[in-house]
Amino acid sequence: MDKISSILMEKMLSEEGENALHQANVIRRYAESGWTKKKMEMALEMINPSMRELCVFFNISPSDAEDIAKRSGVPLSKLSFVCMLLEPASYFPMNDETLSLSREVGIFSKNYSTFLKEWKKALRFHSEYVDDFLDLYMLLFGKSDKSMSDNSVVEDLIKLFKSKDFLSLRERDVKDFQEIYSALLPSDKSKVAESLADSYVKGVFLKIDRRMLIVDGSNVAMVGKANPDLNNIFQAFDLVGKLKKVPWPFAIVFDANFPYKLKGSQRILFEREFQKHPAVYLHSPADEKILEMASCHPSYVLTNDRYMDYPKVDFVNLRFDGKKVWEDRR
Repeated sequence: MDKISSILMEKMLSEEGENALHQANVIRRYAESGWTKKKMEMALEMINPSMRELCVFFNISPSDAEDIAKRSGVPLSKLSFVCMLLEPASYFPMNDETLSLSREVGIFSKNYSTFLKEWKKALRFHSEYVDDFLDLYMLLFGKSDKSMSDNSVVEDLIKLFKSKDFLSLRERDVKDFQEIYSALLPSDKSKVAESLADSYVKGVFLKIDRRMLIVDGSNVAMVGKANPDLNNIFQAFDLVGKLKKVPWPFAIVFDANFPYKLKGSQRILFEREFQKHPAVYLHSPADEKILEMASCHPSYVLTNDRYMDYPKVDFVNLRFDGKKVWEDRR
């Protein structure tokens, strides 16, 4: 145990050790609200980038690790890293590094159970230095790279999402963002939030309302215009993003003949951005499709139409006048 104590004392007094413990705290913060695949991927990246693919095991039971290793073909030496993240007070990875140190300090084991039993004794012996096996591993073996901490996570989030707009936003984006964002410090949350350029994307990420947004594309495009103008769609989404709660996911429904009413740059814009988008529908009459969708999902419908010729459907009606969006209390 003297060798372990010597290493821990040396690391604890160094910048490298300070960073290692910070990384351990970042990882523990990820775990506070429960592990997800994305969080596990980020945590494994901090410990050892080659382990990232193990994130698929984020919801295993550590007690079943040996059986899972046999069935999956993933070596226990790798899978035990996931066990440490899931239960850092109970599990320590068994790989070449830890086995080598084990032999040096007189821990000889033929199986994982014995290995853990002996290392739990070591953990208790060094409890004045470390809280759990995650601290112990990061101090003894962690690659203390300053970039692999909150700062790198923040920069990754900014890089991934700062240029997103409503047309490029996907369900996976929303889930990935919220999983990591929820684990950040308040100051880092502010930095990430300020980087988001598109107000609808920002609203979905930070003020999401799981009711669907259904946009009457043909109607909105004509507001205040002699000819349909897709810029109205962009402006309407920008304004929706500034509401107190922002509906997600969205659908835009145009009349089937809408594209033929567009000319020049408007036609090119429609074909490039809208025509093949999975959330854009062409249907005649558009009202029929809008009301069908609204009847199947709790929804906001953005339109200035009253749908007087159709049976009443329950939804929250949003109006758009070219300058603002507001809820119409019908």
